[in-house]
Amino acid sequence: MRRRLILSTGLIALAAVLILGVPLGIVESRRVRADAAGRLEREADAVAAAVDDRVEAGYPITVAVIARYVRPGHAVEVRTPSGVVTVAGRRPRGQTLVERSGATQAAQVTASAPRSEVTDRVWGVWLLIATLAVVGAAAATALAALQARRLVRPLEAMAGTSHRLGRGDFSARAGRFGIPELDVVAEALDASAARIAAMIAREREFSGNVSHQLRTPLTALRLRLEEVAALEDRGAREAEATLALAEADRLDATIEALLQHARAGEEASISDLDVDAIVREHGRRWQRSFDAAGRALRLELGLEGHRACSSEAAAGQVLDVLLENALCHGRGAVEVSTTTAGRFACITVGDEGQGVSVGAGDIFERGTSHADGSGIGLHLARTLAEAHAGQLVLAAAAPPRFELRLRLAAG
Repeated sequence: MRRRLILSTGLIALAAVLILGVPLGIVESRRVRADAAGRLEREADAVAAAVDDRVEAGYPITVAVIARYVRPGHAVEVRTPSGVVTVAGRRPRGQTLVERSGATQAAQVTASAPRSEVTDRVWGVWLLIATLAVVGAAAATALAALQARRLVRPLEAMAGTSHRLGRGDFSARAGRFGIPELDVVAEALDASAARIAAMIAREREFSGNVSHQLRTPLTALRLRLEEVAALEDRGAREAEATLALAEADRLDATIEALLQHARAGEEASISDLDVDAIVREHGRRWQRSFDAAGRALRLELGLEGHRACSSEAAAGQVLDVLLENALCHGRGAVEVSTTTAGRFACITVGDEGQGVSVGAGDIFERGTSHADGSGIGLHLARTLAEAHAGQLVLAAAAPPRFELRLRLAAG
């Protein structure tokens, strides 16, 4: 591109010089010839004025009389009516330029000069025009090189940014160059890089969330299937198989909630929920795990007749995270209660443990754990809550008490 821009600019400058310089050279050449002829004619007129009175008076015309009016290299010939010819100066050889004086009637005066005088001046004019043409074309080419460098550098920078993006460096940015058209392209490239980085981050987060959140329902499903395999009573097997299907439904709900979280740009599915029913259902699912750990799980439901606005899958997933957190990192009995607080329906999960050692805000940051956890669950729970018209807060640090707040439905 740089070479093409420089070449095209140089050719345009050369064409402009030729279009303007050739007519100028022709006009100037004609002016030089006319000026030489005029000067030679004025030279003859000066001699004619000097000898006119002497011819009328009958005095002889000598070379000394007319020599002082003749330029070096020129010759002037005076022919009297009687036929006497007097020549002052040296007749030029070769091609000559001849002009006669029209200012006298007594004698015929003719001035001559070598044509090389005119030719040399004409060549000087063309040489000057050619020099200006070369200088102009060179200056235009130099300016074109500077302009090409100014235009190509941003393109090279954007190409380098694109290569970095292709290699996976999503922090690459093109920057701005002070050229509006290129800045628009750079802005679009930077916006694309930001969107790609956000998409990759969501995919990585989704992978981490899936590996973390599917561990518990898969474990529960495996335990159910092992119990089904160990039972000999047909009725008991059918009952355990039904519970295993329920765990499979829970697993499906977990995947759906995670997919909704991954679709950050899409509208969340919000509906009216029976919060007590969700707490009751998830409490029933977790009861076996708490019994196996020798821990008590108590439910206190106080939202009868009230409904909340959120996503059933997301609210259930948040509750699962809080129950798993209490089971794995808490102590003593776990209590889940539902109440109203102003415009919100609140689900509170607390246990009798020592509480958290990090700040109330830090506990929800990804990678932060107050025990030997992965630091993913609470971050995911808060993100799911906020993405589905809810809030998740640490209501008390010791003993720990988490509160999920969902906006009450109208009416």
